[in-house]
Amino acid sequence: MKTKHKILIVSGIFAILALAIIALALLSFRLPEFGANIAIIPVYGEITLEGCPAGLFESPSCADVGDIKKKLDLAVEDDAIKAIVLEINSGGGSVVASRELMDSIRNCKKPVVAWIGETGASGAYYAATGADRIVADRNSIMGSIGVIMTMQHYYGLMEKIGINMTVIKAGKSKDIGSPYRPATDEEKTELQEMVDSVYNDLVTDIAVNRNLSVRYVRNISDGSIYIGAKAFSLGLVDYLGTREDAIKIAAELGGVEGEPKLKEIKLKKSLEEILSGFSAGVGNDIARSLLHGEYF
Repeated sequence: MKTKHKILIVSGIFAILALAIIALALLSFRLPEFGANIAIIPVYGEITLEGCPAGLFESPSCADVGDIKKKLDLAVEDDAIKAIVLEINSGGGSVVASRELMDSIRNCKKPVVAWIGETGASGAYYAATGADRIVADRNSIMGSIGVIMTMQHYYGLMEKIGINMTVIKAGKSKDIGSPYRPATDEEKTELQEMVDSVYNDLVTDIAVNRNLSVRYVRNISDGSIYIGAKAFSLGLVDYLGTREDAIKIAAELGGVEGEPKLKEIKLKKSLEEILSGFSAGVGNDIARSLLHGEYF
């Protein structure tokens, strides 16, 4: 009986896996969106180059620049698509990832309108400036234009609990930013120069993209947070409006006649990619349960 019980459990697990694969195949099948002429591409969460894992039925938790660039390419290749709307809800991300996204948007061969709903701050606003037009909700959270570098230091705590750290190095700056000792004035100056260089590039790009003077952008890029209405008065966005307003503006830029028809650009994932979240989550839970004998 015990062996039969085990066989039934294993068979049940394989049946669940088979049903999950069939469900995923059905979910990935979408009827063609006839007549769609405006592409919608979401930019949600942290902007990153490192990929965004997702569970079985969950959306990615961040904005993977690689995926967004592929979606932009698909929208450009689709002759029916006349313009693109980026739906932005992001507080920013890494410097390199945000710049990569901004460049891709700026170099897109079809009109792009960025719509900032809840949040479009820091690197997300930087990326949005690559669009042909920026539309923001009047109460959206924007701005926070600046660059920050943080370092954690543990040396005070280590001294209290009696832990010492010995560092052997070649090159005086090899352990710059070490958490095991205070930063020297020389190191702080060196790091500040790095941050200032990145900040200058950021301000210059925004000034060029928004057709503003570098001096003006620098004056308003002190890290302050603005709501959409304030950002509009400062010239950081072109219009205050809703998602529908952004779609209408995109349709005008793309020469769309009549009511615009929408298509959210989605990437086709391989079965391995689709099941990665499943195997990492549910699969591991099942394996752990079997190993611990919870089903027996």
